[in-house]
Amino acid sequence: MTELSNLNADKKAAGAMRAVFFWHGWSALMIAPVLLVLLLTGSAYLFDREFDQWWQQDALELTPKGTAVTLAQQQDFLRQQYPDWTINRVVLPDQPVHAVRWQMTAPDAVHLIYLDPYRLQVKADIDPSTQPMAIVRRLHGELMAGTTGGYIVEWMSCWTLFLLLTGGWLWWPKHWRLAGVLVPRKRSDGRVHWRDWHAVLALISSLALAFLVLSGMPWSTFWGQQFAKLGRDFSPEWHWVTPSPNFHLPDTVKSRAVDPHHEHQAQAATDSAQVHVTGGNGSWVTQQYPAPQPAHVQHSELHGLTSEPQQPDISKAEPYLTRLALETYGPGVRIFYPATEKDVFKINYIPDKAEGQRTLYIDPDSGELLDDIGWQRYSALAKVVEWGTMTHLGRQYGAWNQWLNLLFCILVLTALIAGLTLWWQRKKPGRWLPSLQSSDTLPWGLKLSLLLLVMLFPLLVLSMFAFVLLRFWQNRSWLH
Repeated sequence: MTELSNLNADKKAAGAMRAVFFWHGWSALMIAPVLLVLLLTGSAYLFDREFDQWWQQDALELTPKGTAVTLAQQQDFLRQQYPDWTINRVVLPDQPVHAVRWQMTAPDAVHLIYLDPYRLQVKADIDPSTQPMAIVRRLHGELMAGTTGGYIVEWMSCWTLFLLLTGGWLWWPKHWRLAGVLVPRKRSDGRVHWRDWHAVLALISSLALAFLVLSGMPWSTFWGQQFAKLGRDFSPEWHWVTPSPNFHLPDTVKSRAVDPHHEHQAQAATDSAQVHVTGGNGSWVTQQYPAPQPAHVQHSELHGLTSEPQQPDISKAEPYLTRLALETYGPGVRIFYPATEKDVFKINYIPDKAEGQRTLYIDPDSGELLDDIGWQRYSALAKVVEWGTMTHLGRQYGAWNQWLNLLFCILVLTALIAGLTLWWQRKKPGRWLPSLQSSDTLPWGLKLSLLLLVMLFPLLVLSMFAFVLLRFWQNRSWLH
């Protein structure tokens, strides 16, 4: 009886091992193409500012002469030069020797104007969507495939978490030792060689990869929006999970009508380069926060009046730049123009350190400060999201953050290549995946983990459908 029980236990353990191998192998093959793109583009994206400064140095660099003119004077100059264009935003220079970047929309395209603020001269006029780093961002966020690509990136990113869990289960040693468990064996060759390098490097980089996936999820196409909506739905009772402390405007503007999605949609309509990429367009908090409307809109709607739209004047917003702690946290200021007559000026300050973030909303008519959102007003979860974002980008802790993130990307990339090489060597002729019998099932721990992941990230349901289709075709020649 004991021998029969042991035999059944061994048979069950062998079936569980085959199931884990199958799921790990299938997951890796499904994820590998997208993960390769994300690792390569993410590694480049870590150094986007350094690359842009080199790539655009002729347009960006200048020699200061005298005193720079005000933003209002720059605005008036550009409107004289391009009377039929609309100003969308202005990016303040990181250094005095850099040009001011103005994004403008012409009837046919979006332009990025590099303006010398000392001489009021246009140094360059470029298409922002064709710049190398803009292409990298679209690849990283949406695989150059729009919303569909965003869903694919999100799906594969979520499934990466289950890949890490199955990999950890396969790595867990029966007998703890140094060689082959924590370091690759010195005299290994063939399958053992690639197995050790895959397992050890994946172990070292697994937590970092999980962090990069999770810190990017608030910016994802589907889950990110649902995550923010959940915070709004639980406000103000669960104030710690909302994107801002209670998702309510301050008392001074509570009486004004707001549309939680209006600002985000209007901004998207004027930004042809916007993609769902981590940290791609301002802070996550202010993207999900309902922007106040200017006073004249509320007054007009209350009395049924119509107002003639006027060109917004940045002189109403420029004085508030002195409120930003540039001396403490460094550069990172962008000013967004009102996209419609119902919008306001938005000064978005995103320095490298998340705790320095600040966003100001200014009425374009009166110049009144409508709202001031800083780190102290972020909820606990919002602080975690923003800290994760800046760490994900390699900025929160300076240069070593960049290089450490790059190191982990290289380790994951190497582990992935080693794993694919091992799969190729183990693959039997005519069979792409490890064998799986009908009675083989995942261990209960992995089953529960997969169920939890599906509950947290609903797009993983697509993987379940893919698995059903895979099992349906399992008896086909290309699987055997």
